[in-house]
Amino acid sequence: MREIRCEIDTEYRGTEALADLAWRWLTEGAERLEGESFPAALDSTGQVEESLKKSVPGLLWGFLSAHIVSRGRVSNRSRVLTRKNLPMLRKWLALDVQLAETAVYWLDDQGMPGGELLRMGVARDESSRDRVRFSADTSERRFGPAAQASMTGLLRDFSQEVDPSYAQVGYGLSLGRTEHEERVGPPLPSMTLPDSRRLLRGYEWLMVIPCEIAAQLGGGDGIAAAGDFHRVETLRDGAVLLQVTPEFGGFTGEAIEWTWQLVRPVLRPGMPKRFDSDPGGPPSRTWYADIA
Repeated sequence: MREIRCEIDTEYRGTEALADLAWRWLTEGAERLEGESFPAALDSTGQVEESLKKSVPGLLWGFLSAHIVSRGRVSNRSRVLTRKNLPMLRKWLALDVQLAETAVYWLDDQGMPGGELLRMGVARDESSRDRVRFSADTSERRFGPAAQASMTGLLRDFSQEVDPSYAQVGYGLSLGRTEHEERVGPPLPSMTLPDSRRLLRGYEWLMVIPCEIAAQLGGGDGIAAAGDFHRVETLRDGAVLLQVTPEFGGFTGEAIEWTWQLVRPVLRPGMPKRFDSDPGGPPSRTWYADIA
């Protein structure tokens, strides 16, 4: 099943600042994206927290988790997603968190987590702990117009607060890479993050171009004049939110080319590689040309 991922990358500004943002992303953000299932999971009954084996098929189920660094070691903590357990998540976030997540599932006919409805994450990579990534993952089959509008609003509102070095909504790829990184390189996001205010990490249907790079493209006015884009909005710190087409599925063909032509001067150079097609994988949304 193909996944849709929203992600926002920015610099780490300390535990206290991250704790509040992470709390709101993992809880309020989850409720904005899953207006019914997230509160229902918090309030669900008939589930025994200590064992999934006793969970009831057909109900909503979720979890809270955190990987916490202490004295050079990482400890993993987790709880079932309930209102009673939410205060524990807030306590974890006050510590040195490497990764924190909330997730919601339907339980299958065996009483085990089946289809994942939503997973929210806040992560600091081991090799780039001066950076923070906010992420939200859902399945493509659930990503209709209403879900797209909710995710667009969430990405916009948090981007107003954190001044992203990059943000986008696109297909979920391995290792948190953008498709441009996957096909042009280098192989790990930690190798592109340090330059992400100088070179754009990628391009997608919905993206936030960081303020430093947006200025090179003429700011919001210059970007709006460069193509028939659905939405161009300058955010508080000068970053520009660009929505190329009204709906996610419309980012094909000419729309991809317009976007590539716009961001071509600020992309990492290289000819994108073509991979063998995967019948179950996402379609490529890359323009196959070198910026040189």
